[in-house]
Amino acid sequence: MKRRFSLRKVLSTGVLTGCIILSSILVVVFITGDAGVTQYLLNSVEARALTKRTTTFDRLALKTLYRLLLLGGQLQYPRATQFLAHYCRGQGDTLYFDAQQLLQNADVQKAVQQRKKAITFRRQPQRNPSHYVVSRTNWDLYYTFDLLFIKRQHDRIIFFDQYYFQPITRRSRTPFQVGKIHCHLNDGLIHVAYPEARMFVAYGEATLAKK
Repeated sequence: MKRRFSLRKVLSTGVLTGCIILSSILVVVFITGDAGVTQYLLNSVEARALTKRTTTFDRLALKTLYRLLLLGGQLQYPRATQFLAHYCRGQGDTLYFDAQQLLQNADVQKAVQQRKKAITFRRQPQRNPSHYVVSRTNWDLYYTFDLLFIKRQHDRIIFFDQYYFQPITRRSRTPFQVGKIHCHLNDGLIHVAYPEARMFVAYGEATLAKK
């Protein structure tokens, strides 16, 4: 029993030490930049995940990266950080947000005025005439809402969206820029780091100002 306990203690200490070292490296990268190293490592992790050869270090590295994104994004992307943290916790409960605050956004106001059914916050070609596409990407709102649906009821506006990440096999990659870290992250890698992550509905209601 003593030997087993000692072995466990050694392994736990080794994992903890690895976490500290990895976190320290990522913090340095966050501040100084990585010259593409992060993307190279992510490509390797993704390749192993696609062939079901994910290692313990892969999971550790991804979880550390997501935690760094959550920490670094609190000032740069506050709303997106809140949504990502909710997803990682895996509760699946509806997340209610301040829609009145969202209505202060100029593009959201235009989408409502033009009676659009949805709005995307990433600049891209217009594919659906019933959707409003911003002329300039709003990164905080883009990371928060994939496609934000709009429903009008008299003097009320309802916003809602299903928040989830595509499976890794879809190879859907989202560009991230937090601090000096620049990378394209396969959406499905979040399930490697957080298997408990679950889809949830984001919902908000606001009252339209009377003219």
